Amino acid sequence: MDKFTRKLEFENLWGLLKQKREKQTSPFYTLKATKLRSSLLGRLFRRAYQKDSVVAWRSSFVPSEILFALNIIPFAPEGVISMFANSHLTDEILRVAEDHGCSRDTCSFLRGIEGSVINDYMPMPDFLIATSMYCHGSAQVFKSLSKKYKKDFFYIDVPFHYERPYAVDYVAKQLEGMMKKMAEKSNRKFDVDKLKQTIIYSNQARNYFAKVNKLRQNKPSSMLGGEAIDYAIMLAHTFGLPEMVEICKTLYEELKERIDKGIGAVEGEKHRILWRQLRPYYTNALFDYIERTHKAVIVFEEANCVYWKEMNPEQPFKSLAKKLLSNYGFGQVQRWLDFTSSFIIDYNVDGIIEFAHWGCRYLSASTQIVKDKILQDKNIPILVLDGDCIDRRDYSDGQIKTRVDAFMEILNRRKG
Repeated sequence: MDKFTRKLEFENLWGLLKQKREKQTSPFYTLKATKLRSSLLGRLFRRAYQKDSVVAWRSSFVPSEILFALNIIPFAPEGVISMFANSHLTDEILRVAEDHGCSRDTCSFLRGIEGSVINDYMPMPDFLIATSMYCHGSAQVFKSLSKKYKKDFFYIDVPFHYERPYAVDYVAKQLEGMMKKMAEKSNRKFDVDKLKQTIIYSNQARNYFAKVNKLRQNKPSSMLGGEAIDYAIMLAHTFGLPEMVEICKTLYEELKERIDKGIGAVEGEKHRILWRQLRPYYTNALFDYIERTHKAVIVFEEANCVYWKEMNPEQPFKSLAKKLLSNYGFGQVQRWLDFTSSFIIDYNVDGIIEFAHWGCRYLSASTQIVKDKILQDKNIPILVLDGDCIDRRDYSDGQIKTRVDAFMEILNRRKG
């Protein structure tokens, strides 16, 4: 099926998404920067379906700077599945995947991709790229789909032992080879100067977002976690664009203005919560209940951590390799524990909530270790909510709220 046919189908899909989204209300779009973010993601989503676009499907952490330097549109199927879930479109998609042999034991993000491909909801890829970080399943799905579409698949092997001397050069060579191959295949110029420019944009956005995270340490908190958590998708997929600089700068200025005026995200803030992992994308009720009903503000989300140092544009591939290797969730569990401990101190955290996406073996494997260690070392309680980010069929709003109520009672008793 050619791109033009897919574009016609896209118009029908876009109309369906809009229709379903209009039926839902969200209390978490209060900032101009959030509207700019949604607009940018929407433009990239639409461009992926255009006839003249070269599109690369990418898993999280594949450097978007390389793709933007080649004028290739990055398309993040997992991120798009979360958007589908928000519009309640995934009910049908997951059933279609399961009817075609996808087990419900499979991560719902990946089942969603499979179902969307079967339904022709995804744009035609020109390349498919995955890393070895976090999710091995996405690499396997992408490799399988590369055969279906007869397109090139690139796999970036990031060593688990990130501190080894060879690691940076090993990853950098893979990134350079991938960029050269994609340039050749797509008739693009292999332009290192353009890559340097995307890294400059990436640095500028990074620095503003790091300042945003610093502002969020303020008490009372200046931003609702229910609004902040979806910035994680932008952090994973849009670095390297000048628009990203504008979004992060705008967000910084808006939060600074709120702090200067003494405006808190919630009047009468009672508790400060650190959020681990992602969220259930099919509902906004959970965050609203925690933050507005219980006045327990989610002051930071680990997914929004700026964990990498400013990059050197004169060494673009090595810099991007260092960025990949700096990811705190990759490697020994102690590395992740150290980051979590630093967030507890920096954000003056009273409690931690983790939404444990059960389909992700990698993330869920460390949940109990982190819970026990943080309680032992920091005396900070953790509420683990077992659930699914995409599949709402087993989600019970009443049961979740009951568990949140009990957790808030614990925090209330601790404060006397």
